[in-house]
Amino acid sequence: MDKCARNSEIPHDTVISMAQQESVVLLVKHCQEMKRQESRLRLVTLFLVLGCAAVFVFTQRVNRDCNEKHSLKPAEYSRQQAIDRQGQNLKPSAHLTTSSRCNSVPEDYIQWEHKAIGLVHMQNFTYDEKKHALVVPQGGRYFVYVGVNFRMPDKDKVSGEIHFLSLKVLKFSNSYQDNCLIMEVKDSIPDNRRGARTVYTGQVVALEEGDLLRVSINEDNYELIDCSTETTMYIGAFLL
Repeated sequence: MDKCARNSEIPHDTVISMAQQESVVLLVKHCQEMKRQESRLRLVTLFLVLGCAAVFVFTQRVNRDCNEKHSLKPAEYSRQQAIDRQGQNLKPSAHLTTSSRCNSVPEDYIQWEHKAIGLVHMQNFTYDEKKHALVVPQGGRYFVYVGVNFRMPDKDKVSGEIHFLSLKVLKFSNSYQDNCLIMEVKDSIPDNRRGARTVYTGQVVALEEGDLLRVSINEDNYELIDCSTETTMYIGAFLL
């Protein structure tokens, strides 16, 4: 029995060694946890600093812009607004409508209302009154469109005949010095009291700076143009 008791006893120095190992393990774990917390703290601090810096820069920019606007005189402020609008690179576009002389004496090309009234719109485009032409401001691909309403005039007797309509969009280019047909649409209208037609066409066209856009119809179609409102005839174009 004594021999078994002696064999089961654990040396004192072995117990101390195991206790020391446990203490070391706990200390290592504690150090690792402290390092992780320190890393998290540094990361949070970095985000806070960056956020504060961004807010500071934004505030300074807003204050500077406000001070610049308030320091400008009314005339200077208006000029600055105009410059800002030009800086937006507005694309050329135009929309012309029914002229007051739309069914007057037939001419080679239809006249258009181009002054800034009603639905008329001109952005960078110009209009040549003598040539009845929309002048292209810069080269590029444009969507060009035109529409004209035709209606039989009121009269006591009707013949029942068919009137043929033809609408052409022509381009006069400085490069060729000649008219070039870019669009054409044809239709017909019966000679009766209810006879009416809306002729429309539009497509993408490659144009050069200074090109002239004009519309031509048959001479006998002039008296059939509906000039009642500004929406009954129109031509337009815009840069794509």
